[in-house]
Amino acid sequence: MNKIFRSDNPFWIGMGSIFDIFVLNLLWLLCCLPIITAGPATAAFYYAMINLVRGEETYLWKDFLHSFRQNLKQGIFLGVLLTAIGAFLIVDISMCYHAGTGIYTFFMVFFAVLFLIWLFITLYAFVLLAKFEKKNKEIIVWAFVLSIRNLWRTLLMAFALALGLWACHLLPGLIFIAFGLVCRFQTTLMLNVLKPYMPESPATEEFKPLSFLSEKENEEEDETHEEK
Repeated sequence: MNKIFRSDNPFWIGMGSIFDIFVLNLLWLLCCLPIITAGPATAAFYYAMINLVRGEETYLWKDFLHSFRQNLKQGIFLGVLLTAIGAFLIVDISMCYHAGTGIYTFFMVFFAVLFLIWLFITLYAFVLLAKFEKKNKEIIVWAFVLSIRNLWRTLLMAFALALGLWACHLLPGLIFIAFGLVCRFQTTLMLNVLKPYMPESPATEEFKPLSFLSEKENEEEDETHEEK
């Protein structure tokens, strides 16, 4: 019986992780309520989840609020920009779909491809915002290149997001945990993508510069970057 109630019991460790994911999911939902703050809230969501996945001994809600405040202004602008583009593409796809065949089919496929590119960028953008000091233009470019370079991981992340949305559509109550589970899964994949550019421990501040113009890494170190 003593083994059942020990803190190192795998069951209680698993339940603790589920509770942490639930707390982060709830914080994300609350901070997304004004809608306009969805950008910094999503960046904070990933920031705290990365710390959780890496096993860093921190208070998750403090990590979340720290990242939310730090990225508030930039995150709002990035979030509004990506949301506006996504909404525009969805409306165009819907209009072309209901307009009929012919030239409208071509434009529907065209806007669908643009929407897929937008989705790929969005999956990576807020993680980069959470962990790296970069301007929004650079974040968007890096997010696109990373998504294409790691296409199979990107497709898995997109599938997980679609599955989470579908589950919430079937059972709305899952909204309080589903996005946390999706974020947890995506974060695991994202850390493998960003591993070459991030320090192995929180005590190390420096990381490799992101370079996508050449396969050669760090041949020139004219710029120094600091992780958030």
